[in-house]
Amino acid sequence: SWDDRFEKPPMKPVFPALAEGEVPSYDVHIAPIVKRYCLSCHRAGKTNNNYLMTSYDEILSTGDNKDKNIVAGDMNSYLLVVIQGNEIKDPVTGDVLVRQMPLTSTLKADVVDAFVRWIMNGMPQTAEDAAKLTPTP
Repeated sequence: SWDDRFEKPPMKPVFPALAEGEVPSYDVHIAPIVKRYCLSCHRAGKTNNNYLMTSYDEILSTGDNKDKNIVAGDMNSYLLVVIQGNEIKDPVTGDVLVRQMPLTSTLKADVVDAFVRWIMNGMPQTAEDAAKLTPTP
């Protein structure tokens, strides 16, 4: 039987909280998110439209849709569209090109916000690179 006295310990945050106007970096903010939510599918040997996410370079340069997956400053980057619960369909055939991600859950708002801020601000790799940028709202 269930013991009502049990209290689940608080879950440790996936990444450090972003301050208002802070630009996230891959190394500090995005990599931990990817490790938690994406790598189970987006690695070699999995069915994933050849979009690999095991490194900064792979996120930027792999995939069947590599020219559209992640584009600095573009809210229509496929990654941003699908992590917000939308599918991407072929405009001619109507076939689904990319399904919503993750497939079985919805990302929390702070995770989506980190990806949006990161892509809209040029996808800096390091905290030092991010600190040099003037944030794009």
